[in-house]
Amino acid sequence: MTELIPDFQAVLARTAGPPETLDVFRRWNEAVDAQDLKAVRACMADDIVLEIPFSESGQVEEGKFRRYTGVEEVTGFWATAFQAEGDSAGPCNCEITVSADGTTVFLETFGKLTMANGRDYRNRYVMKMVTREGLVAHVREYYNPIQSAYAFGRPIAGRLMVESLPS
Repeated sequence: MTELIPDFQAVLARTAGPPETLDVFRRWNEAVDAQDLKAVRACMADDIVLEIPFSESGQVEEGKFRRYTGVEEVTGFWATAFQAEGDSAGPCNCEITVSADGTTVFLETFGKLTMANGRDYRNRYVMKMVTREGLVAHVREYYNPIQSAYAFGRPIAGRLMVESLPS
C-alpha cells in the first residue's frame, strides 16, 4: 500500500502561480480539511458549480452524476459530507499544477480519513478548481466511486451496496 504523507502545505509552498489563485486554493483546501463550512462558503463565487462526474451513479452523461450549482447547493453538499466524515490526515502525496493562464489549479492527492460511521476511507483524487477574482467558480472532483460508496454507505448504480473492500 502507498505510504500516505500529508504534504499539502509543503507542496503548495513550492508551487508557482498567481497569488490570488493560490490563496483561494489554499483557503478552500484548508477549510475543507478542517470541515469549516463558513470558511468554505467564504471562498465561493455566487455562481459556483461543483461536479462529481465519476460518482456512484456509474453514469457520466450530464444530469446523471452529482452536480451542485450556487452557494446554497454547494454549501449543502459540504454540510452533508462534513457530517459523515470524521478525522482526516489531510491531503497526502500531493501534486499541484497551475494552468498557463493562472486561473485553474489541479490537485492530485490521496485522502485518508476515518468516517463518522467508523469506516476507513482511503481514496485517490484529481480536483480541478477554476478561480475567478479570488473566488472558486467551478470545482470538478474525480475519485474512485467504489471507495466512496463503501465509506459513505451509498449504493453503486442505485442498487448495489459495498459491504467491504479488499485490504
